Amino acid sequence: MAARLRGRARQLLRSGPLPHASTLPTTLGEPERLEEQAGVWARVSDFPWNHHHGDFALEEAFEIESEAFTCLTGDERLTGLDPRRAVYLDTETTGLDGGAGTYVYLVALGTFEEGCFRVWQGFLRGPEGERELLAACAERIAAAETMISFFGKSFDRHRLEDKMRCHGIAPPFERPHLDLYHPLRRLMGGSLRDGRLATLERSLCAVEREEDLPGSQAPAAWFDYLAGRPHRLEGVFQHNLDDVLSLVTLTGYLGRVLRETRRSGAPLAGCPASRARAIARSLLLRRRRTEALPWLERAIERHGGLVPESRDLALERAEALRLAGEHDLAEESYRALIEGGRDRYAVLAGIGLAKLLEHGRGDRPAAYRCCLDVQSLLPKLSPSEGCRLGTDLERRLARLAPGAEAGCRKPDCNGRNRR
Repeated sequence: MAARLRGRARQLLRSGPLPHASTLPTTLGEPERLEEQAGVWARVSDFPWNHHHGDFALEEAFEIESEAFTCLTGDERLTGLDPRRAVYLDTETTGLDGGAGTYVYLVALGTFEEGCFRVWQGFLRGPEGERELLAACAERIAAAETMISFFGKSFDRHRLEDKMRCHGIAPPFERPHLDLYHPLRRLMGGSLRDGRLATLERSLCAVEREEDLPGSQAPAAWFDYLAGRPHRLEGVFQHNLDDVLSLVTLTGYLGRVLRETRRSGAPLAGCPASRARAIARSLLLRRRRTEALPWLERAIERHGGLVPESRDLALERAEALRLAGEHDLAEESYRALIEGGRDRYAVLAGIGLAKLLEHGRGDRPAAYRCCLDVQSLLPKLSPSEGCRLGTDLERRLARLAPGAEAGCRKPDCNGRNRR
């Protein structure tokens, strides 16, 4: 296996020079500061708790509300998550695909120790050492209560798990896992150009990397090393280390979103309107409507009357009020939406108001008249949406039409009519 991989590296070399970041120096031989323990080669870096990565100190991750993790992921197992008892995971691989042909050649695991944050970077010097590296990683992950990664649920975990199973190593991943990618992407909405780690760390934690080796060029550095050519593995190690430090600072950021302030009392970076909207919608998904309502109010206020964002949020607020039993406020909100414009939101508000009048107020005639009024707005919609909502309205009108209620009665076992 080792010979085949080294042959692959030589084949790549014969096909022409591999792409590199032009400003980063190359080195020959082994990466610096590698230590060998039980057949595993690793570099260990320690940082004091007050070390700053960007404008966040690592120890700010201690002062968080774990409810934010549960709220934004829907994973109840993250309730009570303690960042000091977590392992922070990031990997470097030879490709994006799984299977035996892809190697995880650098695994960074960060943990809070007494007085420091320690990053252990296990390095694969050659395919022959793969099993030992994976076993060491499994042991370290299993010692933590929780795992924290960025896109790790979709990538890092599966690359490691596939390889561990190939070597007969029990994967240690059946534990709570906070994948920062999904809640942070949800929080930012469309306020950032993309959801990459580099974009989020820069925008939310003021992390600026100098001469960073792009992840796409990391495999070439390892293949160069295997072939005995000058390589840029030092750039890979630094990129991998910075990724793990960013996991800590972004955990500290995410854990403060319900307060919307830093430990110092300064406001969190990021778009306040997108943040309030994301928190509100996360709470609504979990049917915590009463808690969602203040966040909806903040989101509406922060969007400043922008259309369609403000009308979309106002509709969500009206729906939440109706489902929470606040019928007077819900009716007021629905009517304001209907009067505020002849658009899809007026149609949806009219349908919501018809539901309230029928089921909340018990006023079927008023619900029927409401549906008739809304029907006149259907031409304002796109053909597909007009057809869908028109079908919904037709069913409601048929059910609410005068005399329809009596027609729906069926004789019971004694011959009397019943609903």
